[in-house]
Amino acid sequence: MEVRELEQAEYERKLRTVIAGTEGLHAHVQDVGDGRATIGWGYTLNRNNNVEIWMRSGIELTPAQRATLERVDQAPRGDKTRIGLGFDRTLTEAESDRLFVATLHEYEGPAVAAALPLSDERVALVSLTYNRGVGALRDHPVVDAFRDEDRAEAWYQLRYNCWGSREDMEGGLRKRRFAESEILGLYDDPANVGVQEAAGVYAMYRTHRLEIDRVERAFGVAIDGTQARPDRIAQANRDYPDIVAEYGDIRTLRESLAPARTVLLEHLRERYPAQAHVFTEETFDAGEIDPRRFPVHVEERTGHDEQPLRHPADGSGEHGGTAERHGAAEPDTGRFADPDLNRLVSAVAAGDAAAADRMLMALLHAPRGVAFVESGRERLATQEFPDRGPESSHPGDDAREPVARA
Repeated sequence: MEVRELEQAEYERKLRTVIAGTEGLHAHVQDVGDGRATIGWGYTLNRNNNVEIWMRSGIELTPAQRATLERVDQAPRGDKTRIGLGFDRTLTEAESDRLFVATLHEYEGPAVAAALPLSDERVALVSLTYNRGVGALRDHPVVDAFRDEDRAEAWYQLRYNCWGSREDMEGGLRKRRFAESEILGLYDDPANVGVQEAAGVYAMYRTHRLEIDRVERAFGVAIDGTQARPDRIAQANRDYPDIVAEYGDIRTLRESLAPARTVLLEHLRERYPAQAHVFTEETFDAGEIDPRRFPVHVEERTGHDEQPLRHPADGSGEHGGTAERHGAAEPDTGRFADPDLNRLVSAVAAGDAAAADRMLMALLHAPRGVAFVESGRERLATQEFPDRGPESSHPGDDAREPVARA
């Protein structure tokens, strides 16, 4: 995983944008529906070190206000909200910023454990920790995925497996997780996705496809376009304008998978042209492309290597028969010497009109594509008039333009 590193000031600015955008400003202490006493940018008084944090923030307090914080710190867990709701300090936005900065280090623990540098990826994980709490992420697989530098798995865990357990608040938490997954990103660079990265994204999707589908149908937009009511992705794009301005629109599942889908299908069609009809958007979306039967081919610095797509452990997925029955398919170089032509033919065979059009236009505008077309015109002219070469002419020929044949 190649993280998008940030300078300290930029990191703090982005993190503040995300926290402020998702938490909202609470100038007065209140119970926002979670049974806690909340003030500022989501700061909760349900802790044992309020006095220490407020002193560190530099926010001025009256003796009575400090005494209230001391009582909260000393109170048992069940009494903290009741006492905290009696805290009568009003915070400005600037003071809320200072309180946020004073507490920030408490929520950096999981990111530090995952060895994440200051980066957009760290912003996403710290935002999650700020919302869920450090304890909720202790031994959580999302931290393991970050530690293992497995971006695709971290994206899955963050987007689908970190919402919590309170069903009455699930919708809002799912909305925030959709936004945080966009901050993290599914790719190192979505404009430059390699075969190996695409294979890893597909493997993640195939492994977790049933749970992904369940969550998207309930809260987002399923791979087939079915939209939940309410659609929490649409709500996130509406309710988090500052995050959208910083990181772009929060994408649906289909939009998120598009770069991996395009790269992987084109690679497999080129590598296995005889089975090109197998590699369609439909089979990708259904998780039906068997990674053991159709391993990808990745060119490493040390040479060429077969890279099977990661696949679910035995019994964990709903697809698994073809590889075991037939073994890995043999790669084929294709019918043309030109690999771009083989990819074009494979896209046509797979019925992927969009990919075929894109490849055809790219080929036609490339220098060798122009040369190819000119060569074809010359051959057509020779075949139409076999008794003369391409340089022969008749009177009046210079007044006519030859008809281009496609």
